[in-house]
Amino acid sequence: MTPDETLDAIEDAYRAVNHAHAVLARCLADLVVSTDFAEYPYLGDEVGALLSISSRKASTLICHAETLASRPAVLAALEEGRIDQGKALLIVDQLEPLTAVQAEIVEAVLIEYARTHHYSRIRQHAQRLIAKLDPDAAARRHEEKKRTRRVEKLNLDDAMCALRFQFTALQGALVWDRIDRIARGLDDERTMDQRRADVAFDLLMGKETGAPQGEVKVLVTLPATTLMGMDQEPGMLAGYGPIPADVARDIAAGGTWKRILADPVTGVAVDVGRTNYRPSAALADLVRARDVTCVAIGCRQPAHRCDLDHCEPFDGTNTVADDLGAKCRRHHVMKHHTRWKRTQLPGGIHIWTTPMGRTYVREPEPIADPAPPF
Repeated sequence: MTPDETLDAIEDAYRAVNHAHAVLARCLADLVVSTDFAEYPYLGDEVGALLSISSRKASTLICHAETLASRPAVLAALEEGRIDQGKALLIVDQLEPLTAVQAEIVEAVLIEYARTHHYSRIRQHAQRLIAKLDPDAAARRHEEKKRTRRVEKLNLDDAMCALRFQFTALQGALVWDRIDRIARGLDDERTMDQRRADVAFDLLMGKETGAPQGEVKVLVTLPATTLMGMDQEPGMLAGYGPIPADVARDIAAGGTWKRILADPVTGVAVDVGRTNYRPSAALADLVRARDVTCVAIGCRQPAHRCDLDHCEPFDGTNTVADDLGAKCRRHHVMKHHTRWKRTQLPGGIHIWTTPMGRTYVREPEPIADPAPPF
């Protein structure tokens, strides 16, 4: 097969996998319906024995099947291969706090949106829609989820383990930023992952980290009307997405403010208020506010941790917003040392061409709600 035919075959195979997930879900949902109430708690044992998997894994499969069966339109989209199982479960989860009428409206929008967008963008889009339909739902959901915070220890092979922390998005962003900043201040033969792991251990054990801790930073944008308590529009936490208005206001109360002007039609940042920064710093602020994250397809590295890279080679005149884009170090290197190509259009639209010749568009993320179409 040619490389292009191989890519088409991969796409077809992934649709087939999605279809198979849907078929399995339907079969398991049918099994649940036909199972006696008294035997339902042990259904995972039945399926686990059948498939030679643990009863815990079988119970997870059953739970996913019941979840998907509760939203026939989502399950149909999965069966047709338009979305994958992760997106399908995400959509159903996002619909949970809504009324039946609201859920039906949002469901159709999200199924179509999910067809061409990545998981994190779908979640952001869903939370924006939910905040508009039910401003209090986001706050209620956040408080419910906050009660599930925990730390888990997962045993791995070869005398290793993994610790998993479940925090609020803000807490996680702050913790990660501190670990990352300290790790980047170290200069030795360890990889960045190894440095972060060692820094995290040192911090938790109260040891010296070997580098200055520096200033912890997160970027949050929210409308002025929300800041003043006039509405409940969500704030945007860079690298994560929408957060409840009350949480965003609490962050703003103890932070440094800067005015950002968004295009009223697209909601994309087009200007940043100047403070005492030099013009080059103001330009960097604008590009990072507009791009929000690394501009590579699917990358969620916050823009304030990224390099600002020219699209075209520097010629002395092109250090302007329409030729600059935020790139994490990995994708910065990719752009300069591989056959990946990037073209930039006005307004922060980035067109990526892969080594295989496929083209993908990365549109800027709105930091405010676009104006409704007329």
